[in-house]
Amino acid sequence: MNIDNPAEPLLPPSPSAPDAAPVDRGTESPAGEIAEAPEGEFSSVGLLCDGILSEIDSVAGFPDAAKMIVGTQLANILAIAREHEERERLAKRRISALKGDVRARKEQLAVLHQEHFDKSSEKTAAIDGDEDFDLTFDDDEDEVEEQAEKPKGKRPQKRPKGTEMKEVHHFPADRTCCSCCGHEMPSFSFWASVQTRIIPEHVEHIRHIYHICACNHDERCKENKPVAAKSQNYIMRGRRCDAASIVEAAVQKFGEHIPIYRMAERFRAVNENPSRQAIGNSVSYLALRHLDQVRGHLGNHVIWALCRDERNWNPEAQPAVVYEFAPSRAGSVIEEILRDASLQFLITDGYAGYNRVFAKDGANDGLLSVRCWAHARRAFFEAELATKSPLAQKIVQMVRKMYAVEKAAKGLPPEARLALRQEKTLPILAAIRADLVKAEPEAEGTVKKAIDYTLKAFEALQRFAFDGRLEIDNNPVERCIRGIALTKKNSLFIGRQNVAQVWAIYYSLIESARLNRINPRAYLNWVVGEIKRNQGDVDHAMLMPWHCPVGKIED
Repeated sequence: MNIDNPAEPLLPPSPSAPDAAPVDRGTESPAGEIAEAPEGEFSSVGLLCDGILSEIDSVAGFPDAAKMIVGTQLANILAIAREHEERERLAKRRISALKGDVRARKEQLAVLHQEHFDKSSEKTAAIDGDEDFDLTFDDDEDEVEEQAEKPKGKRPQKRPKGTEMKEVHHFPADRTCCSCCGHEMPSFSFWASVQTRIIPEHVEHIRHIYHICACNHDERCKENKPVAAKSQNYIMRGRRCDAASIVEAAVQKFGEHIPIYRMAERFRAVNENPSRQAIGNSVSYLALRHLDQVRGHLGNHVIWALCRDERNWNPEAQPAVVYEFAPSRAGSVIEEILRDASLQFLITDGYAGYNRVFAKDGANDGLLSVRCWAHARRAFFEAELATKSPLAQKIVQMVRKMYAVEKAAKGLPPEARLALRQEKTLPILAAIRADLVKAEPEAEGTVKKAIDYTLKAFEALQRFAFDGRLEIDNNPVERCIRGIALTKKNSLFIGRQNVAQVWAIYYSLIESARLNRINPRAYLNWVVGEIKRNQGDVDHAMLMPWHCPVGKIED
């Protein structure tokens, strides 16, 4: 039998040991019984003790008192052993639980690290659609070919066109001929090197003097009115900084994400002391007074932070992005923004606020939803990181194949893009849907969430495969909003209600210039210069980035 109290002696009391506690031994041998392990099997220590008692029983004439003493000590040893074994079992269970917790934390950290520190889930996993894939989709598509190393050496220097080249000639300190003639030695050859000098915060004070002229040659001239020079300060009249300086401040803040207080610090380094408030007020004034009308013309036929980019299939495309400020993300705001838009498709993520614009009784009847595969793919990528799910990994690989098709279709006309998608993409979409439907009943956790997200939106997710003008994702507008997040992080103590409107104006112009491969600094200076030259009497539609004659960024 199992011993309930391991401290009890294993042997029955003998007449010479009247104080010993009795033990019910049943029909077992007089040498005593060793306790079993909790699982019903003898422990190693119990087997050893049982062997000792068996050896004692086999010794003829071994005193019963001695047997009792030995049995008692063995029972104590067994009790200690059982205590240690119980601690070991508890420790193993605790270690197993901790290992599970560590695995879960590692999965969470992997997802968080991917989101916050790596380039992106798509690029790290080589699934962003920019990789080279064989459209035959062989089984060994994941094998990476070794690329030949590029020859080492200095790369040819590229200098932007129009940059002023200042020449400084250096001659020997003494060019006098050491012979008897004593003439100065002329140069017959030279070597040259080019260095770049950066002049930070070059400040000039310009005093504008406007003259009033009149002729006083004779009596008849006195009848003519004097002629006054017109002010050249149309845009920034009454302000210390000229328009070019404010454009520079705006580009640094909204294009290069440099907060205004850092600009003020650099000005102080050259003994100028403009306040942050003065710079910020001037930047806002320029936007709200003169640039908002230019931004308004970018909004024609454009959808919300609103992007139109047809360059993947239209060589004459004029891409643009417009940022609209609204006090909330409610669906009613989105519905109002798109109320008068002449649209057929709207590519979005899964935000529920868009549902209002697709409602049958809404103001945008006929507007079709196209969902973004980058968002659907991200759900499976995170599920793969967290759970190592074979299904999630398989879906990610199939999405890679669709992006390979998109890379091959880039630059083709819509009809060719549609034909390629019908041949290559539709079978992949069918396979993805079949796998998700099959796995959905037994899926759990993040995998279940990714499956539900994708199946619910699958009709909209596959709509791009039936129109060559559509894109597989909404990454163009996603790229356009990255700068806003970075500038917001670097901006402190804004404190004004119209700042959001100012942000919307500058980002609309700066990002639209970038989409059209125009340097934002050159573009804004050109726009301001045209407004200033025409004293505000200008056709703002002709100030779009695609009309800008300067600042073209070479490929």
